[in-house]
Amino acid sequence: MHLGDRELEALRSVCDTFFPAIQDGGPLYRRSASELHISEMLADAVQHSLQPGNAKDFRRVVSVFESPAYNLILLRRWARFSALGPAARERYLQSWRDSPIPLKRTAFQALKRLTLFLAYASVDEQGHNPNWADIGYPGSHGDPPVPVPDRLRLKPLSITSDAKLACDVVVVGSGAGGSVIADTLAGYGYDVIVLEQGPYETSETFRQNEMRMMQKLFQQSGTAATKDLSFVLLAGRGAGGGTTVNWNTCLKPPLRVLSEWENDFGIDGVAGPGFASYLDEVWRAMEVNPSESQRNGNNQVLWDGCRALGYKEGSDYHLIERNAVGCEQRCDYCTYGCIYSAKRSTAMNYLPSAQGRGARFVFDCRAERVVIEGGEARGVVATCQSGGRALRLEVSSRAVVAACGGIETPALLLRSGVKDRNVGKYLRLDPTAAVGGIFERPIEPWKGPPQTVAVWKFIDLDGTYHGFWVEAAPAHPGLFALSIPWVSGRQHKDFMRDYYSRSSASIVLVRERSSGAVSIDKDGYGSVTYDLERPDKDTLIRGMEETARIIAAAGGRGVWTTHNDQVFAGDGKSPLKPGDLDAFSALLRKKGVQYNRMMLYSAHIMGSCRMSADPSLGPTSPSGELHTVKNLFVGDACVFPTTPAVNPMISIMAMSRRTAESIKTALQSR
Repeated sequence: MHLGDRELEALRSVCDTFFPAIQDGGPLYRRSASELHISEMLADAVQHSLQPGNAKDFRRVVSVFESPAYNLILLRRWARFSALGPAARERYLQSWRDSPIPLKRTAFQALKRLTLFLAYASVDEQGHNPNWADIGYPGSHGDPPVPVPDRLRLKPLSITSDAKLACDVVVVGSGAGGSVIADTLAGYGYDVIVLEQGPYETSETFRQNEMRMMQKLFQQSGTAATKDLSFVLLAGRGAGGGTTVNWNTCLKPPLRVLSEWENDFGIDGVAGPGFASYLDEVWRAMEVNPSESQRNGNNQVLWDGCRALGYKEGSDYHLIERNAVGCEQRCDYCTYGCIYSAKRSTAMNYLPSAQGRGARFVFDCRAERVVIEGGEARGVVATCQSGGRALRLEVSSRAVVAACGGIETPALLLRSGVKDRNVGKYLRLDPTAAVGGIFERPIEPWKGPPQTVAVWKFIDLDGTYHGFWVEAAPAHPGLFALSIPWVSGRQHKDFMRDYYSRSSASIVLVRERSSGAVSIDKDGYGSVTYDLERPDKDTLIRGMEETARIIAAAGGRGVWTTHNDQVFAGDGKSPLKPGDLDAFSALLRKKGVQYNRMMLYSAHIMGSCRMSADPSLGPTSPSGELHTVKNLFVGDACVFPTTPAVNPMISIMAMSRRTAESIKTALQSR
């Protein structure tokens, strides 16, 4: 998807409007997007990172900007965007940002997010970005990596030509679910092959670099989103999947949720001691402990605010235990792979264990479809990347496990022709909004253990357990820059210069009633739609208000949200007052939650092949096997019938451990 010369000229002008050269300021202000080659990097991302359908949409948007006929209607002026003056270009983008037409707001968000992410995350050959010095960001520590012990190093198969393999079980995906299933079944003596779409990376190949590792370790190079871009979707890829890039947050699902799954969806035993033993087993294997849960500046804000408000430590708020050993508070880049070999991702335990038991691995390998014959899964057809070539791999097997995540698993099943109207339905996201606090002291939201405090006081707001919880989120400059409001080029640079290093970053997560869906586009790629219902929007607003109260109680000088129009309270200098919080709440409720009028996120993509004894309620049976296809199992967060009301890693692993036992039983009986 190459952009033409005229489109490239338009893109360059757009980037220079989002990140313009402003002469009456310091180096940050005088620097432009063109000086940083942002448009060239963005064009490269369109060509190599976006899904084909999204790349085509992007090109159409850029073409519209350069259409004199369109601009005659919009501006009453026959002109190309690139021919406009700086002030006119800025007004042009502002009109798209605030447009009542959703497609215009979507286009604005696509351009804004990519441009500003690159402005603050891109690096030169020395791994440096010139803007960092102006915003107080130090960049990489420059520490040497701690090598992975040889006993934990994977030795993947090398696919150098079209090939055919055979095994008992082929597992698609090496993340929290697939790794546990592969290890368990290999331990029972079954021949297991794991196919992973992403690469095999280790501490030696990880880099403390936001942009480069986002491209390597996240689905769609970090550009995954709902179809209308209303939600940014953060999903891991590569060895260990999400366990390699998540924030080591280890929480067990509440008994109340497990009872809901058992009573309402017929998933026998999940509220009993058997499933509890799987949770404990996973907890031990991941080496979960409290010794790496120090409170950095970002998490200390939540702790101090809760304590000042009189919340009860241990119930209303508490320390989060983490699956890390030997971090020593060096984990500034935890979400981009651990160079210290301290994060206990499944690439450091379950996958090496599975290999020791005979499992084989193929990386850089995309499963195209499951082979289904006579209503039974017979294997997988995949495409492997090797030396710049696309190679065909056919794996025949007695059973297939789809464990490639909340988007990719239903997409795989749909590409495979699975006939069940519920495949892809009931998608849950734990809808997430960010609330920032500004402090007199440096917070450095990128620094230290990323997530060590959880605020649980509001999870059961109305007695239905559909409330919210609050956590801290690490914020490196690219993610921070794409999230904050863009009112003008100057305003955005002011915000980054004045507030970035003094900002806390908190997130509000809602255990929602709403749901979305995953379908596939004409090219077979996953496409996500999601509609947040009014009660959940109200809960999200309430969560943002309560988070602002916590920030104020912790000594915050200002509080802000990610709305396009700034929702900002305080002056950034003196402590927040009750009147500031009242004004914040009033403005927040006026703006509300509207798609692409604020940034929304999800790193918990679940439920899109949900488990239920009743086939009319979900495509996956309580054993993990599809109701409609024998020997085809789902082994990831897709099976959750509702969200677990906690960060889901431990829940995924325990449920997958349970499913592995069902697969064993099926293999023994067929």
